[in-house]
Amino acid sequence: FFFQAEDGIRDAQESRGLGDVYKRQDITSDRQVTKLKALDHYKDMLLASVTHELRTPLNCIIPMIGEAIDEEMIPDHIKDNSLKPSINSAKLLLNIVNDILDYSRFKRNKLRLNFADFNVYNKLSDVIQLFEIQCRHKGLHLEYEYSEDVPRMMHGDEDRLGQVIINFLSNALKFTSKGYIKLSVELSDYEEEHVVFRVLDTGVGIKEDNLNKLFTEFGKLDVKEHASLNPQGVGLGLMISNRLTHSLGSKRGIQVRSAYGQGTEFYFEIPVRYHFESRKAFRNHEEYATMKMENSLVEEIEEIDYVKVCKCRRVLSVDDNDYNQMVMGRSLSKMKFETVKAFNGADALKILEDPTSYGLIGCDDEDCCIFSVIITDLHMPIMGGIDLIREVRKLTGKTGKLPIVMMSASDEKEQIEEGLKAGMNDFICKPFSEGVLLERFK
Repeated sequence: FFFQAEDGIRDAQESRGLGDVYKRQDITSDRQVTKLKALDHYKDMLLASVTHELRTPLNCIIPMIGEAIDEEMIPDHIKDNSLKPSINSAKLLLNIVNDILDYSRFKRNKLRLNFADFNVYNKLSDVIQLFEIQCRHKGLHLEYEYSEDVPRMMHGDEDRLGQVIINFLSNALKFTSKGYIKLSVELSDYEEEHVVFRVLDTGVGIKEDNLNKLFTEFGKLDVKEHASLNPQGVGLGLMISNRLTHSLGSKRGIQVRSAYGQGTEFYFEIPVRYHFESRKAFRNHEEYATMKMENSLVEEIEEIDYVKVCKCRRVLSVDDNDYNQMVMGRSLSKMKFETVKAFNGADALKILEDPTSYGLIGCDDEDCCIFSVIITDLHMPIMGGIDLIREVRKLTGKTGKLPIVMMSASDEKEQIEEGLKAGMNDFICKPFSEGVLLERFK
């Protein structure tokens, strides 16, 4: 039902050619095209709404379980046997949700990439940690090899690169019952100034007649010969990953070597993009601007002399969800920030316009503005995030120059562009990690 609309539109449009032969207009076909276009639009709305509603509770579940895992008073056996499997299952669900959303975006040619400076070695180290426990439970050795010749800092889409590697490692884990899994990063022998990312396993391998299924929609391998295997997922991961590698700069996409019964190697090459040193926090619009976004959009954004973080270290958190506020407050407290809560944009404006009536007092810093940053959700009752950003930018004095970060479980390109035009400084997609929040604040 969801994915037949485009084929229907094409068939209906082709059928209109018959009308041209007889010099008449096929009214029935026109109506069918209009109806199917509307159906396609509602499909997009449904996918966006469902994925948003699924991501919102995961924004609370994943951080809360993670915090419990870090709690010293909880016994290790409870962490290993209950909490860690729970958080891994929640992350698997998030990956499935993201795969469905990415598939829809590929169909509409609306996939968004965010290019920024990041530490590749550290990113992949974090990815490896996600799989250490699962590999240990299966008795597998997990290896990570990063060549000294490869720069650790690069410029690219950190999350999308991680998404591809996670997909490789997840597949290796599914289809490997003994031996090892290895992630390696090295300079390419095939293409100058390119880096090769490889994942090698000693799993069941892939039959030659199954290789053509790997990168197809909903393509899943036939593993009837291995009854103990229960591969999870919807069969979109490799198709999406292959397209992502091309978007990241790969000329050949994902390459596969496999020997049935012995193991498989997935690898791809992307160009080295060296990082830039002169980046400024909260003024780095290009960091979250999409590859397809026109340069004129960035040029339209007014340059603002944003206030500096003062001794108050106070954040105005605007979100209508109690659990999201709880997660945000705990994350900010670890970063030594005080959190002031508002549950919609209208309440946030009242606090900003008259903070003293809410018992908020500034510090003795010359640049004190009582608040350091505003973090706002996108969708809220009474006044949403984008309207709030517009209203804040109308305020006089230092309050109107506060850095604003918008957060949402929906990360559609159009909404981010609208936020940029309104005057936001950064965007973070939910569920977010404390590491992402800390990096943006730095």
